[in-house]
Amino acid sequence: MRKSLGAEPPRGDTDATLHRGLRVTVGADFFALPRAYRVLWSQTPLTVTTLIVVLFLLVIDPDLVTNELFSLGVAGVFLLTGAAALLRWSRLPHWCMWLVPLADFIPIGAMVHGTNSTLNGVSLLSVFPVLWLAWSDIPPLVTRIVAFFAPLAIAWAPFIFATTEPTRSGLIKPLLIPLIMLALAIAATIVTRSLTVQAKRLTETSTIAHRRAWHLDTIINVAEVGVVVVDEEGRDVLMNTRQRTFHSLAVPPGKLNPTEAELLVFGSDRTTAVEPVKRPVQRAVDGAEFSGELYWLGRGVNQRAMSTSARQIIDDRGNNQGAVVVFHDVTEVMEAVAAQEDFVASVSHELRTPLTSILGYLELVMDEEKDDTTAAYLKVISRNAERLLTLVSDLLDSTRDGMAVSLVPEDAYPLLISAVDAARPRAVERGITLRLDAKEGMVGSFDGGRISQAIDNLISNAIKFSPTSSVVDVVGWNEDSDVVVLVRDYGVGMNDDEQARLFTRFYRTDSARSAAVPGVGLGLAITKDIVDAHGGTLSVHSETGKGSTFTLRIPALGKQ
Repeated sequence: MRKSLGAEPPRGDTDATLHRGLRVTVGADFFALPRAYRVLWSQTPLTVTTLIVVLFLLVIDPDLVTNELFSLGVAGVFLLTGAAALLRWSRLPHWCMWLVPLADFIPIGAMVHGTNSTLNGVSLLSVFPVLWLAWSDIPPLVTRIVAFFAPLAIAWAPFIFATTEPTRSGLIKPLLIPLIMLALAIAATIVTRSLTVQAKRLTETSTIAHRRAWHLDTIINVAEVGVVVVDEEGRDVLMNTRQRTFHSLAVPPGKLNPTEAELLVFGSDRTTAVEPVKRPVQRAVDGAEFSGELYWLGRGVNQRAMSTSARQIIDDRGNNQGAVVVFHDVTEVMEAVAAQEDFVASVSHELRTPLTSILGYLELVMDEEKDDTTAAYLKVISRNAERLLTLVSDLLDSTRDGMAVSLVPEDAYPLLISAVDAARPRAVERGITLRLDAKEGMVGSFDGGRISQAIDNLISNAIKFSPTSSVVDVVGWNEDSDVVVLVRDYGVGMNDDEQARLFTRFYRTDSARSAAVPGVGLGLAITKDIVDAHGGTLSVHSETGKGSTFTLRIPALGKQ
């Protein structure tokens, strides 16, 4: 089996692999290779250059090749190369491989003096062992010392071995080569040390990045939501397993690689295709950010509802680097809500018909009843039947997808008077004072019946949560031609969490439940729907123990 050279093979197998021949992948990290490979590859440049020199001399001057000293030098180089290839370096101490470049200076010296200065530059072969020592892990100081004194010893060999009488010019003339080798060794060791530090940092950074990538991959694939990351050009950068499943739902049958426009993406009605530019990923690519927007993917029994959110990816310089889009399968929630609304609508319809009949006959009986006691009982029955009919109407309104309104120019002042007058008996029963501060001329464009219902709900809600002997203020005015109605109570108030959920259907605050305040949590939700249908706003400001202020604002005519 072929082994990868990217990691150290098991000890004992290195040399066997080497004997079968070097199989080094081009571009492999040299320092990640086994020791045997590094020794042989480090010795190879000197061997190849020596062979070229020999071949050159065989053509130009064969007599030099037959020189005994030169031949011994060449033989020494090939002998050291054979040792580099055959010795089992993994079984020897680490420092043993340094002996090869140190020993190279001996055959190089023999070749230098074997040519008798006929061939200039042979001494430059010393550059190969010097570079080998420079990129090894031998101490830099040792490399620099050897780089200077080994070439110097080669040049001074005749003087050292007393074969030539030393002279001043003879000692000084060959100093250039040792100095060049020293400079080369200094530069090479500095570069090698710098590259080693940089490689170590890159390795650490790569390890950290790889670990983080695995962590991120694990996290997003464990998540129960679909995640897709796109770059600033809209190309997919990352998509988790869940999102691939969701994406497959939107692929039309028979289409292997559909375009964005061909994907089955529908709006809230589950049948109207969403325009490509309005689809969540494209909107995110265009720079939009959103949360909780509903889309339906696919058709038929496999159709699923997705709550989608998108956030932009901004770098440290404020540049857009793409976007993250999250898909959350809310099919079961949507089906449960639909089932609930169907049930409520069905029950409401069934209750409304008999209640309307009861109220009609009660009115006939009350008109003919002469006994005061019986008439009083009938009034109680009628009042509670009307309350029950109002509750049924609220339940029915809560199931409608949209609130239908008919906008006409109208003055809101009479609506405020009627709402306060209608609520006053309930306020009197609880000892609460209703104060109205408004003037005629609150003209706007709205549906009078619906706005009356909204104001009634706000005043009724304020009375419910006001303590005995307190005050409820109802204030109306025009602001920039908009109609503004403010209802303020000084009751129990609400905390921030309760305010955030206040307009949710069927939600009731803790204080409402603990005080057994009547209601099912639909009044404010319906009021919000009415205001939204007019293009207006409904806001609340409340503090626990200090009361609540609701502000209803309807845009002026022509501003919707």
